[in-house]
Amino acid sequence: MEPTLAEKSYDHIRKMLSSGELAPGDRLVNRALANEIGVSVIPVREAIHRLATEGLIEHIPGSGAFVRETDPQDLDNLYVLRDALESCAAGEAARYINDHQLHELSSILREAQDIADQIMQRQTQHATKRQMHAWLDTEQRFHELLIEAARNPLLAKVTHEHRAIGQIFDAQRDDPQLLTHEVADRTCTGKQALLDAFKRRDHEKARELMSQQIQRGRRKVLKYLRSSGRQQ
Repeated sequence: MEPTLAEKSYDHIRKMLSSGELAPGDRLVNRALANEIGVSVIPVREAIHRLATEGLIEHIPGSGAFVRETDPQDLDNLYVLRDALESCAAGEAARYINDHQLHELSSILREAQDIADQIMQRQTQHATKRQMHAWLDTEQRFHELLIEAARNPLLAKVTHEHRAIGQIFDAQRDDPQLLTHEVADRTCTGKQALLDAFKRRDHEKARELMSQQIQRGRRKVLKYLRSSGRQQ
């Protein structure tokens, strides 16, 4: 089925947000976006309204629509939601995951390990912006595939509607110092342990490992926001 013009506009603007082309605080100009996408202003307005309901765009009366600044409390709330949803999904995935999905997760993990190895070669021991984007892309693909492997349409629907995965990753794209070699290597080790639990069909261990990994990320990101003066 062909996407509607509003969906096309939404996808285009979301990619601009994820890539950093539209940065926090930037104003969204409807007509300029419409010209760029090749649609009228109406589907762009619909797309912006949808992004506003997801918390990515903020409407300021008399001024227009702006890319929302990262709110650490909102981010913390999303981590709580992610833990509930993805820990459950990991447990269910351990019951239902198939060989093809296991292979795909292993392939994504190899990509992530390659990035971790590249970071280790850097004198700063933290990622470049390009490496950060590549890393977060692998993270998002891994977690979305895990949700799919759980075979629970309602769980997938709630995760998609609340953007409990992508919004957290989007908030980190401009902070490559968050991704040190130690963090990347530990994350890869944790994901390998999770894959091993899937292969054993150990749903309780899979759930526990996913929760631990999400909570480590939560502590790391919020600590960084506090130390960088972005904690409100």
